[in-house]
Amino acid sequence: MSDLPDFTCKTAFASVAGRSHLKTQTPCQDYVAARESNGVTCIALADGAGSRARSDIGAQVAVTATLAYVCKNFESLWQNMEKIHAKAAQRLVNRCLDAFRRKSAKHGGDINDLACTLSFVAYSQGRYMAGHLGDGVIASIDSDGQLQTLSPPENGEYANTTWFLTDPKAISKLRLYRGHIDTPTGFAIMSDGSAESLYQKSSGLPAPAVKTLLGWNATLPGKKFKAVLSENLQQSIASKTSDDCALGLMSILEREGSINGVDADEAK
Repeated sequence: MSDLPDFTCKTAFASVAGRSHLKTQTPCQDYVAARESNGVTCIALADGAGSRARSDIGAQVAVTATLAYVCKNFESLWQNMEKIHAKAAQRLVNRCLDAFRRKSAKHGGDINDLACTLSFVAYSQGRYMAGHLGDGVIASIDSDGQLQTLSPPENGEYANTTWFLTDPKAISKLRLYRGHIDTPTGFAIMSDGSAESLYQKSSGLPAPAVKTLLGWNATLPGKKFKAVLSENLQQSIASKTSDDCALGLMSILEREGSINGVDADEAK
């Protein structure tokens, strides 16, 4: 019998262009996606800098690079976070910058044109790892089933600014988290546009709607919830801001047929 908790992951994500970009017919600068490989499930989100020419592309490049790198290197990143926290941050940021350089070399332009924030959550074998650079929020459910803010928004040196992967201080500003999971839980990553509805600045806590969405993600069939999430993002969340909105959800659930994390056949 394995000592590892028998959990499975369920992810969902959606993004929508904000009113300001719809009016100017410019692309959505938020990008969110998920990946499962090598026994790792990861969701990642990036919000392109509004003032940069190709930040929508930068957001896609950063998310794609992060998903691939974290899923391939979860174990070594976990160890680096224990021994040399800065080394794990350096490796992640440098991987994204390398991807930016390749994209810029192929299509021209400067990597600063691709500037974006980054947040991600990954799960593997009873452990989670998360990273956050910039504004937006990472929310989670604690062991008592209560919503908490795992990582709050961080602004830059001036009002209405934040930190991007292309900033010189990106490595030191990338906040990393890790922990063990022994009960079902959930995580939500959101851009600052979504956070206007889903994060309560006054209390520093996620809005109750986050727990509702995670509950739906855990219980509804994947295709049905995808439609529900997109509708909620469009109708309820994006309607309260002119900014782009993106949201990624990860529910960590007991595998069907298990009893308190133990396979039902083994429990007999």
